[in-house]
Amino acid sequence: MKIKYFSLIFFITAVGALFRFYSLNWGAPFFFHPDERNIASSVTQLNFPDQMNPHFFAYGSLPIYIIYFTNLLLNTFFNFKLSFPDAILISRFYSALFSVLLIPSAYLIGKEIKDRRTGLLFSFLTATSVGFMQFSHFGTFEVWTSFELVWLFYFCLKLIKNNRLSSYFFIGIFSGLLISTKISNLPFLSLPVFSLVFFLLKEKNEENCQKRNQIKLIFLKILFYLIICSLIFLLLSPFAVIDFSSFISSLKYESAVALGTLPVFYTGQFTNTIPVYFQFLFIYPFLINPLLALIFIPMFIYVLCKGFKNKNFSYLILILSYLIAFLSQAFLFTKWTRYIMPSLPFIYLIISIGIIDFLKGKAAFGFKIIILSFSFIYFLISFITIFFNEDTRITASKWANKNIPRDARILSEVYDLGITPFNPYFQNITLFNFYDLENNPSFGGKSLPYSFLDQTDYIIIPSQRLLRGRLSHPSEFPKGYNFYKNLFYGNLRFKKIYETPCNILCKITYMGNPVFNIEETVNVFDRPTLFIFKKQ
Repeated sequence: MKIKYFSLIFFITAVGALFRFYSLNWGAPFFFHPDERNIASSVTQLNFPDQMNPHFFAYGSLPIYIIYFTNLLLNTFFNFKLSFPDAILISRFYSALFSVLLIPSAYLIGKEIKDRRTGLLFSFLTATSVGFMQFSHFGTFEVWTSFELVWLFYFCLKLIKNNRLSSYFFIGIFSGLLISTKISNLPFLSLPVFSLVFFLLKEKNEENCQKRNQIKLIFLKILFYLIICSLIFLLLSPFAVIDFSSFISSLKYESAVALGTLPVFYTGQFTNTIPVYFQFLFIYPFLINPLLALIFIPMFIYVLCKGFKNKNFSYLILILSYLIAFLSQAFLFTKWTRYIMPSLPFIYLIISIGIIDFLKGKAAFGFKIIILSFSFIYFLISFITIFFNEDTRITASKWANKNIPRDARILSEVYDLGITPFNPYFQNITLFNFYDLENNPSFGGKSLPYSFLDQTDYIIIPSQRLLRGRLSHPSEFPKGYNFYKNLFYGNLRFKKIYETPCNILCKITYMGNPVFNIEETVNVFDRPTLFIFKKQ
């Protein structure tokens, strides 16, 4: 029986690895994702041992150091010298690697919390996760966090069962790794506290309760955990202390953006959005697939009720893990997709427990087949749509090279890297700050004087990011709304001549409309919709 499960997990992991490592160099040589570019820039300015300050604290320094020393190792044995593209590819390699390792980890955790069948289903849903497949191709650290978090959760389960010193040791290790990966992972450090509370409740009525749970011993174990966690953080993130002012300055900036107290050009789409509702309507259906997003809520309620009814503290710590991962980010002003990535493993585990525990008989078997089939088909469709074809920005630039004169006067947006593939073909590209239309005094009222369009032959919108935010919020961005509405209706003497095609697979992947039916960062970094307009 063990060989049977081992063979299945090996096969599922192999299939997951195939889709995660395929096309890791998508978007080359332009690499459009701004976060992974910032990370790569931080890596390339390191020089051991003279200069190890990452000068970038939006993310933790642990992954930055690992990427740097990986390249140093490759350079030692293969003369593989560090470059900006290499830093991005190495960071993507680690994202894909940890995403693959999540698959067998899911099996072990599912088996620990319930049984082998739960672990098997958990690993399958993890392997066919669109979110983990997509973020395997980004050189950011959401998959790192997810991997570290599931193992923190695993040792919290161990702590509830036996309260051994070894559990505190590993909990300290993974807690330190989490905050060294990103300081915003601090809320996850509450999980060990809840685990200890559940252990005490579990032991409350047992004869050896007083003997095993002396206050002094528990206090020493907690102190041991905190020391391990602190040492790991200080060892792996030394410049958070050495360059404390820069670290705090970065925290203040990131916090202000996340809370919406600092308006920046790239957060307009979140104006007047409703927390929780927004994530379940515009993010989860893409990341975990629409069917799983639909059945998650009843499964969540079932596992929650089962945990309270049977005093199953493993189920309760699972519920709390999901709530901490989700709610700590859901109520922020910035509701980017990457913020709720660490909640995905807990969603898959809750669904797996609910399906195995609640559904039985022939009807249940048929429902399980439907879930497995739908999950894999949706996963495959999403992969083909996103990574099987050429990057949409590169495709659009090649189309423009064939259909637009090389000396044409082109107008585009100033902050979007999607225009960079057009630069080799066209020398007369003007970048205009369309994000700042509302603050531009030359544009007053509803009849906006677009005199700058007189010197323009073509307009290229390199992604839907600005477009979606302005058209969705006319009262907050009246000037931007008026401009894009007039542009698309042809009132500015420009006609749309190109739009990134969206076939049936694309419509399935992006809930019918890749521009308006999903959170913008679902696809603006790997498959944005581009528009090209020509003056009539």
